[in-house]
Amino acid sequence: MDWPQEYQLDKEGIKNAPEAPGVYQILQDKGYNRYKGTTRILKIGMSESNLRKELNNHLQRHTVANRIKRIRRDGRSITYQYVVTTADNVKPDEKALLRHFEEDFWDLPTLDLLRNNKPRTN
Repeated sequence: MDWPQEYQLDKEGIKNAPEAPGVYQILQDKGYNRYKGTTRILKIGMSESNLRKELNNHLQRHTVANRIKRIRRDGRSITYQYVVTTADNVKPDEKALLRHFEEDFWDLPTLDLLRNNKPRTN
């Protein structure tokens, strides 16, 4: 997938996200260890209707909001990237991104592991 530039994951930076369906990834400024290798990707997600609204949820009500706050308190910068797609493609695109990540790192991104209902990628 061709990811565009990174934007800060804060209220001002999220204004760059469109009110459209798509997939996204949340990153931190430094790599962290997975079972195999190191990555900056903290979460891979999707929105079937509004990326901006979904990303804003990560700052408030989302299951990862407290983790994001802790990562920031640790002095790390958190950004996001997105790719606009169609509502029909967001779930298959997200699943493919998670499968690719799992193949590369033998694990899922750390913030994706918080969702008990996350479908397995295999």
